[in-house]
Amino acid sequence: ALERYSLLNPDDARGRLELARAYFYAGDDRRAREEFETVRSLDPLAEVRAGIQRYLDALRAREAQYLPRLTAYIEAGAGYDSNVNAGVSQADIALPVLGRVTVADAGVEQGDGFGVLAGGVQYNHPVAPGVALFVGASGTGNFYFSESQFNLAQLAFNAGGSYRHDIDTFALTYAYGQILLDNDSYRNTNGAALEWRRQVGPTTTFSLTPQYARIDYSGDNDVRDADFYAVGAGIRHGWLTAWQPVLNASIYGGKERDVRDRPDLGRDLYGGAVDVTVSPSPFWALNAGLAYLRSNYDGAIPLIDVTPRDDNSVASLGAMYLFARNWSARLEYQYQRNNSNLELYEYTRNLVMVKLRYEFK
Repeated sequence: ALERYSLLNPDDARGRLELARAYFYAGDDRRAREEFETVRSLDPLAEVRAGIQRYLDALRAREAQYLPRLTAYIEAGAGYDSNVNAGVSQADIALPVLGRVTVADAGVEQGDGFGVLAGGVQYNHPVAPGVALFVGASGTGNFYFSESQFNLAQLAFNAGGSYRHDIDTFALTYAYGQILLDNDSYRNTNGAALEWRRQVGPTTTFSLTPQYARIDYSGDNDVRDADFYAVGAGIRHGWLTAWQPVLNASIYGGKERDVRDRPDLGRDLYGGAVDVTVSPSPFWALNAGLAYLRSNYDGAIPLIDVTPRDDNSVASLGAMYLFARNWSARLEYQYQRNNSNLELYEYTRNLVMVKLRYEFK
């Protein structure tokens, strides 16, 4: 019906825009791109141009299944962290067996402002129908204004391949990660994950991901070296309504097995996360999320003979404003609370950041 209408009314931009959207949701990428480009060439309103750009970006992501695709971004910003060292709120605490103790200054919460720099690149190369190889790298650095001993840098590399058949996609990924604390190596991980994704509806995807990683710490922290096993399941669903809400939800469970004969440092863990993103306009996106992690440690801590049990909860809010094709600004807030059966491990944390991002498209 939309095709017939556009043939009879070729100058009706709204009709051609609805036709482009119909092609997009029907999976006809070539015709969708043609119609979106035609409407954009008519110099529509700024909000319409921004909406068209979102569809074109989504088309580029889908076209990566059969066309080479290179994406990259750089990001810079600043923020404030109320507890950079995840310390206790006050120095005077009570511990089993030991009674009242005084925590050293380094273990008491310290707030500080920081600058952040980040960037990443990802390349996807199809090699056969439904088969693609990919490789990518990313890095993030937090640089504190006063407490520079907590400067944190994270580096990551990934490579792998994917296979798509009908509504199912399988992806095998090797991942390497490294954390630097105050410019010194703190921890590195080597691992692999196998992801299965199924398109269970036009806007609904289910995924299942088992994974393994070896975690190695540097220096005196090597007593924390561990093998990590986990499996996660997730669902993503979008609604084709006003504000275009998108829901992501996941659950997971895993085992971090200490390999240095320190059961108090190994743990069973499980948790879940949920977040919702809405777009009040083509320029704005708003996000809210909740996450929960339960850690049941394998053994008692020496001296106090207590096995830790931790509950970590995170609530987050975010807003993104797209003010140009490649530029966006983000405001993020996060509240974190760690409850434990040991007062030494209880803390709260408030984090706020504003960031400017440029995406190479």
